[in-house]
Amino acid sequence: MSVTRLLRKLNLRPRTRSGNGGSFAYYDAQSGSHLLFRWDGSGLTKSDEIVLFEEEGPGFQPLHIQGHLTRLLFMIRSGDVIAKLVWVVPEARCRDLDKVVFSWVRMWEAAFGGRFPPIEYRSENGSYLGSLGTSRNARHRSGPTSEKSVDFE
Repeated sequence: MSVTRLLRKLNLRPRTRSGNGGSFAYYDAQSGSHLLFRWDGSGLTKSDEIVLFEEEGPGFQPLHIQGHLTRLLFMIRSGDVIAKLVWVVPEARCRDLDKVVFSWVRMWEAAFGGRFPPIEYRSENGSYLGSLGTSRNARHRSGPTSEKSVDFE
């Protein structure tokens, strides 16, 4: 996956001066605990919102995917403004990935009342494959949705 190609294709700017921008560190002063989340990359929108990139190979596991979704929620609750999550996946596995993501996201939203940021799927070359729920649609949507997420508060 080329983070540079995705940044260009999505009209984003780099989040960091070096590297892929995928590392996010958190520290809790009261407990002295540290967390480090590593994504495959990220970029910033014109309004400084974060777009996360995560690439999955053909042999991904549901628990691994759910771990990414849990980290995304932690980041949001910690104050990061996430505009979108972009999964990079082989086109042949897009619907399989969406089945895992869609079920987890919708169950979480139903149980806790919050909304996830938009989620979309792209091929290794950055081509748009679909958005959350594409596994339930007979046809892929023609482009990314403009749907906005709602705060969890």
